Amino acid sequence: MAKIKAVALPRRWAQVGTASGFVISSGYIAWQLYHGHLYPETPPGSPKSEGRSRIATPEPEYLELTPDVLDRFRKLDPIDAKEELKSMIPKHLRKPWKLLRQANWGTYEEHLNAVRELSKLNLVEGEYQQIAQSCQMRTAIGLARNKDVDERLFVPAAPVPPSFAHTATPKLFKQILMALPKQDVHKCIDKSTINALENYVPGTDDDLTSDSDLDYEFHRDSHHWVSLPRTRYSERTTVTYCLQALLSHSIIKSHCQTMVHAGLLPLLTKVIQEYPKDPRLQTLIGKILANVSLHVDSHDAIFSSGWIGILAQWKNDPNLLITLPATKALCNLDQDFGHIYEPGIYLLLPENRNVRHLNELSNWGVDVVFIHGLLGGVFYSWRQLDPKNERGWGTNELVSTEDYSYCWPRDWLASFGDHVRVLGVDFDTYLSQWGNICPMESFKSNLHDRSLDIFQKLKASGIGKRPVIFVGHSMGGLIVKKMLTTAQQSPLDEDREFARNTKGVVFYGTPHNGSQIAKLNSASKFFFFPTVEVQDLEADSPRLAELHQSFLDFARTSTIDIVSFGETITTPYLGVDLTFVPPESSNPGVGKHYSVPANHMNVCKPSGKDSMLYRKLVTIIHKALEEATPFET
Repeated sequence: MAKIKAVALPRRWAQVGTASGFVISSGYIAWQLYHGHLYPETPPGSPKSEGRSRIATPEPEYLELTPDVLDRFRKLDPIDAKEELKSMIPKHLRKPWKLLRQANWGTYEEHLNAVRELSKLNLVEGEYQQIAQSCQMRTAIGLARNKDVDERLFVPAAPVPPSFAHTATPKLFKQILMALPKQDVHKCIDKSTINALENYVPGTDDDLTSDSDLDYEFHRDSHHWVSLPRTRYSERTTVTYCLQALLSHSIIKSHCQTMVHAGLLPLLTKVIQEYPKDPRLQTLIGKILANVSLHVDSHDAIFSSGWIGILAQWKNDPNLLITLPATKALCNLDQDFGHIYEPGIYLLLPENRNVRHLNELSNWGVDVVFIHGLLGGVFYSWRQLDPKNERGWGTNELVSTEDYSYCWPRDWLASFGDHVRVLGVDFDTYLSQWGNICPMESFKSNLHDRSLDIFQKLKASGIGKRPVIFVGHSMGGLIVKKMLTTAQQSPLDEDREFARNTKGVVFYGTPHNGSQIAKLNSASKFFFFPTVEVQDLEADSPRLAELHQSFLDFARTSTIDIVSFGETITTPYLGVDLTFVPPESSNPGVGKHYSVPANHMNVCKPSGKDSMLYRKLVTIIHKALEEATPFET
């Protein structure tokens, strides 16, 4: 029988043939054969291979159909016939498998496009399972970073080993904490570890205590031994403090390796199985994995343990405490295609996979960086105004609604699309998420050290490579000023580029000339602000004056837009009404300054999208986008 490549088809079959890439002719189906080796003729990795290259396409192959099959097709509706025809094509020829092959083995841009298309497919249950089991690590991670991806595209978590399943969870934490180095660690890490091992683990499991749950004390008056009950803790409380200890260790690369080798991943799987739907524990686990994921040598272990699917599920959780650490972990696992986010740096937007394209024109856009101040955090500072504090500050359910946003930069700036990347900075979150467990000092306790630390972390996230806008609340504004003046005065061109690419700064309640709060006596100061950094905020401080003059010099030699807001209402704090930043200190003397009827904590919380606090920022973003676009507007 002759092979016919093209024939005249009845109208009802036309949509079937063209949709699937084959034609029907005298009992034959012809289709385009896609082999795994079907790649551009230039080698992958070369610059030309990522562009439009010629594809070496083989001749179509044919499949013979019997007369009874053809008769059955003639009786089917076109849609039903299309599905039956698809089922006859070998797996490697179907669209999902073609995309999977490109995602697994394709060139840089082929991989990006194929993953994006794979995430949109609507498959049957069996196909989801087959695709999940066939995904290479880079494909699974790429899929996990897409918004609302189907969870069936990921293999489930690996079973917890019997040795872990049959051992008390506090004991497993103890084993890992005891395996971590004790020498040459910061005193806060050491304190956190000792706190978990000596105070919480023994107070949970009788087997971990000597004799019983009683300590013995000699009664001085009667000279009799009396038993004093040891403080007892719930296992969940112990797990929380043990996770905080591991989180403090996770900022050190060698400690991450030790934890993974000691069984960190199955232990974390065991914890989420024992305490499902616990945001407090999930956010700690997400932060630990985000830090561990910074190190490429941990990626295979994370992938093989099935944590990619769990992180994908958490990324799509509406709770900020869960989604932000998970998003960060997936970004760090995907560092071949995107940026890394070090401790304290969070990607707020975009929610879909944000990557670096080989075509630089595709990388255009604007970055917006939010830096909170004292007593704040990325999970708490940037909420919408809640005048009556109806939602409280202690909730673990940070889920935005149509009426209220728990993170207005993430919820409201999403309308700008993928060309605006929004980052949030969080100070020392691994030590102070639920109360400062190391009150004697902070890792980077003064303005200079903290600014330098954040500066280096932001550069690692790609900040400074394209136009950027900084938003600072309270001390966060001082950190912005310190980073910009340091960058401008640096001998390194990449640092000066950081300053040159800054297009705008928005200050909310920033004490440019200091605050009288910092001049309280030592006892009062420690009561209100139990960190040593507050000394940098003293009114009329020579260091602040020098910093401000340097910033004014920078502003006058650049074209950045500067907007500042000052509070006019005292702030109730621990039963005392305090004036954190007086009007004369919140005005930097450059750009536009506005006084608003808000206290210090609420000056960065717009009541809605029509609030001036929000609209002024949006104006700066619009202007920066117009200047950044490589296309004519």
